[in-house]
Amino acid sequence: MGIAETVVAWLAQEGPGIYLVGGCVRDRLLGRPLYDLDLVVAENGLTLARRIADRFGGAYYPLDQERGTGRAVLHEEGGTPLVVDVAQFRGVDLAADLADRDFAINALAADVRAPDQIIDIHSGVQDLAARCIRPVSPSSIRNDPLRALRAVRLAAQLGFRLAPETVQQIRQDGVGLVDVSNERVRDEVARLLSQPRAAAFLRLIDEMGLLTAILPELEPLRGLAQPPPHHLDALAHSLETVAALEQLLDRLTKGRGAGEVRKERGGNAAQPGAAVAALLPFVGRLQAHLARREGGERSRLVTLKLAALLHDVGKPARYSQDPEGRIRFLGHDAAGVAIAGQVLRRLRLNNAEVQLGETIVRHHMRPLLLAGKGDASTRAIYRFFRDTRAGGVEVLLHALADHEATCSAQAGVECGLALAGLVGRMLADYWERSQECISPPILIDGHDLLRQFGLQPGPQIGDLLEAVREAQASGEVQTRDEALALAAARLRGGDC
Repeated sequence: MGIAETVVAWLAQEGPGIYLVGGCVRDRLLGRPLYDLDLVVAENGLTLARRIADRFGGAYYPLDQERGTGRAVLHEEGGTPLVVDVAQFRGVDLAADLADRDFAINALAADVRAPDQIIDIHSGVQDLAARCIRPVSPSSIRNDPLRALRAVRLAAQLGFRLAPETVQQIRQDGVGLVDVSNERVRDEVARLLSQPRAAAFLRLIDEMGLLTAILPELEPLRGLAQPPPHHLDALAHSLETVAALEQLLDRLTKGRGAGEVRKERGGNAAQPGAAVAALLPFVGRLQAHLARREGGERSRLVTLKLAALLHDVGKPARYSQDPEGRIRFLGHDAAGVAIAGQVLRRLRLNNAEVQLGETIVRHHMRPLLLAGKGDASTRAIYRFFRDTRAGGVEVLLHALADHEATCSAQAGVECGLALAGLVGRMLADYWERSQECISPPILIDGHDLLRQFGLQPGPQIGDLLEAVREAQASGEVQTRDEALALAAARLRGGDC
């Protein structure tokens, strides 16, 4: 018996009037694992939440004193924590509570004393069978416009479709999202982007008028023409970049490598297989890296997808045409950093997530430029990871997806192969040759320079130490004496 079933069994002994509601009832019927339990009671919700935490050695959090809502977080050794939320009825009784919920599949309940006997006032079980998301009432989304995003997120998460009346309500009342708190919007967007095939649902959100309501910075990209080899306008390209990233990660997970012939989207058959082949040696490390939660909250993959969506937001401000009529966006990467950072801060992402997103946008052109120069030098690779740090992994993944979203048919095959080869080499340097190529051991420090050359503290010290580290990465310096000799030579030459 898992911890969720153990908690329900204990609650069944506590007397009448405790009900399971919402997503946990839905997921139980669908055979999905339970990581959350939602309970409703007539009164004393905070007291029950605290008792659950005390009984199972968990942590207790009062969520809403006024509405009597509390949370217990229970830890099972080796397992995912179970979150138990206890709330008082929304309204006078259970029926009123269920009538105030968002969708019929979430308006299900069960007495903890008989958890298999489903209370289904709004035909939610029928909708589960039909794999359909239907609002409980004609005013469901008007009452809480965040439900417009939640409907799409649930469709992505469960593989369900939106009922026609859901789509109608979203088109009619979803505009109210502009008045929903940024934190709530962030949480739904993050849950959507956590899904492996979120791109199709981002397009659906855009079709229903929600995408640029919550991310107005994307609207100037709509219809913005781009030069070859681009074949999409800037907004469509941004959405396609997210799709290409998801398909790359999907193929990587399935181990479909260099022999793959691309069929899904009728695109370039050579580059995606080469990209997967380049990434396959690092698949475990890539998955662990992207799963890391920045600040203990959302995974790095969520930030990567957000950055992929925002990577070209600087283009409208940098639009120009040369005398031959060729469209250019010179400096759009630098211009986009401030805009993307503004968006991520508005969504209340934490500082680590904002920094990662800005790093991806700032450097998203860099891998392609390195690939275009042929065999990138060890110094260039060192400088790339010096500037991007751990975010360099995301920048490289984004570059592969960005290139794939840019090119159609056989366009860019040679460049795509060069980029894939470079990414494989750079990841090998990052994960397998880090001490030689990325983070060489310290041979001298600032105190050594001050003593050896009689220098004064200042930027010159940092410049000399960085020159030594670059020389180490390229194999030109290997010992302390060689490091000091290099510093002396640069001082004599006036380079620092």
